Amino acid sequence: MYDVLIVDDEPVARQSLRYLIDWEELGFTVKGEAQDGQQALDMLRDNRYALVLTDIRMPVVNGLEMAAAMQEFTDTPVVILSGYDDFAYAREGLRLGVKEYLLKPVDEEDLIALLKKLAAGMREQQLLEKRQRLGLSAGRDQLLRRLVHGQIAPRELEEQLRLLGLHAKEERYACLLLELDFIADGEMPDRDTELMRFAIRNIAEEVTNGSGYVFEESEERIGVLLGGPARGMGLDDCRQWGERLLSSAVKYAKASVTVGIGGSVGSVADIKQSWSEAEEALDGKFLSGTGTVLLPRWKAEAGDREPDALRALEAEALEMARSCRRTDTIRALGRLWECFRTEQVPESRAKMSVLELFIQLFRMMKEQGASHDRLFDPSLGDYERIMRIKTMDELLRFTEGKCCEVVDAMQRTKEVRPNKIVAEVKRIVQEQYGGPISLREVAATIYMNPNYLGKLFKANTDQSFNDYVLQVRMEKAKELLLHTDKKVYEIAQEVGFSELDWFYKRFKAYTGVSTGDYRNAR
Repeated sequence: MYDVLIVDDEPVARQSLRYLIDWEELGFTVKGEAQDGQQALDMLRDNRYALVLTDIRMPVVNGLEMAAAMQEFTDTPVVILSGYDDFAYAREGLRLGVKEYLLKPVDEEDLIALLKKLAAGMREQQLLEKRQRLGLSAGRDQLLRRLVHGQIAPRELEEQLRLLGLHAKEERYACLLLELDFIADGEMPDRDTELMRFAIRNIAEEVTNGSGYVFEESEERIGVLLGGPARGMGLDDCRQWGERLLSSAVKYAKASVTVGIGGSVGSVADIKQSWSEAEEALDGKFLSGTGTVLLPRWKAEAGDREPDALRALEAEALEMARSCRRTDTIRALGRLWECFRTEQVPESRAKMSVLELFIQLFRMMKEQGASHDRLFDPSLGDYERIMRIKTMDELLRFTEGKCCEVVDAMQRTKEVRPNKIVAEVKRIVQEQYGGPISLREVAATIYMNPNYLGKLFKANTDQSFNDYVLQVRMEKAKELLLHTDKKVYEIAQEVGFSELDWFYKRFKAYTGVSTGDYRNAR
């Protein structure tokens, strides 16, 4: 939220402005009121405000004098509220660096439009500043990525650690991996997504301050490397770190993240092992759902030696599914179940084998661009269902069914050529542009992964899915303006815009002229 200071010598005017609109819906909150310019200057020196709205004519220090004095110690933008007879003063304010002015009495729609414009500029500035700050740490991020992936040679290790400022004498190290759930949704504008990603990184740095190193692993994932004495680096301690990160993201950024935990290791050279465990833990997200902390998956304890045939048959079943060989997949599962019975594998181990198989199938579908949402949605309750199954035969039937669904989905993806997929997406947009439409919904309709579909669409059309939707809507709007007498608000609704002012803005940005000028030119 951006904090606002309202300055006016009339209490009624201040109250009217405070309750004229829903400030928070626009990203602002009225944090202070002042009755003259001097009081406002004192408040500005003691507090940080993102925006000042001020009248011109006030006792003690007027609005213009206040704006001039503010230039000496703050760059907080100022909006002047003035009557028609104060227009000359308003022009003087603009020369003093005043951001905008509004005529009194303030019109609700004018104020909303202005605040939207200012908020967009503020977000742009924040993004620029964050990029500059992160640019300084880009090299550090790269080194941390190399470290957790085990890509630093032993002879380079000491020098690279010195560059990182990382102590090689910590007793234990552990990796945490945060996945930003809101990016996977694909419904947030790119600019807001980037700002939110930076916000989550900043939160992680504050939470782990002095105990960890934060870095960007990818667009959707943020890594954390923890270091410290053995007493505070157990699995339960790491889980608590994950819970603090998760709750802080929800509290301060109103964002959902899922955290994968890697077990602690005793040397820098073994950090890659902890990282691999964190990655594997995060793969359990499709069963647990988003907004959770996931621990490393089950491992066979020392002494519990498993038959070599068991692992080989598990790998065979996965490979048959990967090759989209439906019948061979069913046969491989049958051989695996026979091994379960012959070797008298415990129920818990058999169920763990199924869970691991599902996780590998889920990862495989993501890699190949097949839609996995309907098959691995946490709401399906696959984990709970597996845990409730009472017999090996029932477990086999359930596993066969899921594997066959996966094979069929991947086969459909392979059979459809990219140009046919793009054509189908365009057809759907052409039919549904008048209502809410998102990449995620379209992807679900054609059984594809939304992230993969978005990349495929852009690679084949040189424009993003959202840009194409906008193009279709704008071209239809142009057609309606030229060939019908419908009112502009009717056209806006017909082409999928619920907010008229947003339609005006996008139309002018797209065509270079207003709707009125475009219609008059026919």
